[in-house]
Amino acid sequence: MAIKEYLDTHEAFSISDFERAFPGSRTDRNLLSRAVGRGAVDRPRRGLYVSRSGRFAHSAADPLDVAVAVADDVVFCYLTALRLHGAAHDVTRVTRFYSRHGIARFAYGGQVFVPHRLGDREVDTQSLLTASGNAYRVTTGEQTVIDCLARPALAGGPEHLLRRLGAFAHPDVAKLLGLADAVSLSTAARLGWVLSTKREDWGVTDAQLAALARQRGKGPYYFWSSQPPRDSHWVNRWRLYLPHPEQEMASWLNL
Repeated sequence: MAIKEYLDTHEAFSISDFERAFPGSRTDRNLLSRAVGRGAVDRPRRGLYVSRSGRFAHSAADPLDVAVAVADDVVFCYLTALRLHGAAHDVTRVTRFYSRHGIARFAYGGQVFVPHRLGDREVDTQSLLTASGNAYRVTTGEQTVIDCLARPALAGGPEHLLRRLGAFAHPDVAKLLGLADAVSLSTAARLGWVLSTKREDWGVTDAQLAALARQRGKGPYYFWSSQPPRDSHWVNRWRLYLPHPEQEMASWLNL
């Protein structure tokens, strides 16, 4: 395959991808460098390339495609996962993904790409087919709910998160409870409040809420912040402080 054909058919690729297509070819490496020099290829970070050639010359690269070219184990998470699951439709300039590789954040095309290193942690994932016809690895809906409750700031903060969670039609409550076994007590308390608020819509049973309540610990826990100005609206059942009145936060979740 000639390098021009490669650049015309591969929008985002790593240097490893390129070397598999052109094994041991110093000449083609030089041609790639020249293409970067004349603006036919962008290099957002070391080892990552985005073609600006052929049909890619006049369109912005899909941030998802740029991210999956960074590493071979990319799994989209947090707000990016909410968007892929159809629970978030607002425009965002941050693309978040898990990887076991040590990757530094970088910016390209108006997007900030933020890797979150998994380490030894295991997460539930699935493949989602998008309207573009491409499939991407993403945390499951239930894993996304748990992750976002564990770190609400990475889902846009309490109001944004609850409005997005309210868009989930029927998460598997049993799976949520299973995942809650491996999270912090504060995350379990947040989940308990969400499940009790969405119990009718999501078909949450009394037994499921009781099981979660048994693992809540002593508390107190905080939905958003334990630092001044700290959360101050108390929910006794979950030993949880909310940052806003419970009725107001419940309205975000139930819209």
